[in-house]
Amino acid sequence: MKRKNIFIKILKYLLIVVLSLLLVSYIGLNLFIKSKEIKVDKNKLINDTNISLTDEQIKIACFVSYEHKNPEFHNYFFLINDAFSNRNNVALSTADFYIEKNYDIRTLGDTSMDYNFITLATKRYIMKNIDYRLCYNYVFSFAFFGNQQYGLQNASEFYYAKNYKELTSTEFISLCLLMSNPHIYNFLEEENRIRCEEKVNEIYLSINK
Repeated sequence: MKRKNIFIKILKYLLIVVLSLLLVSYIGLNLFIKSKEIKVDKNKLINDTNISLTDEQIKIACFVSYEHKNPEFHNYFFLINDAFSNRNNVALSTADFYIEKNYDIRTLGDTSMDYNFITLATKRYIMKNIDYRLCYNYVFSFAFFGNQQYGLQNASEFYYAKNYKELTSTEFISLCLLMSNPHIYNFLEEENRIRCEEKVNEIYLSINK
């Protein structure tokens, strides 16, 4: 009985030690990543953005790109959430575009790992300080939509000969899919047409459940 109690005490002690080390490591990694963040200038985002998505379009974009219906940022358990979810990835895309437009990437680090830490840290800064709507507008202003089309406005005019504000829900879904994978969802190519139509209808029904 005494041996059993000693064994249990040792296990409890080891568990406390392991949990303490994990907590210290988590805090330390968070502090390290925070030291790498780039403080994004909100005014630069606004000035570089050339579209203004409706709330409905943002919800569609969120569902197509990140498979959930709530586009708002969630900041809890920062590193853990990033490891297992793509929920806030529009902030990461915003960080990528912002850094690419405003910095010489070669000066930000010697390795791809350095750049990944910087974008991850900048993503966190964006989540805390920038409205998610601005992030969606910013990303859709520069994203690649296949066939040499960059930005939603250009893509809307190229594929549908209309302003992006005039797109139907299904048309907008098709462009969101195209942005996510310009090769698979290029509906101008005959071999992709049926697949694209089926995927657009599937998403439209899911969003409107």
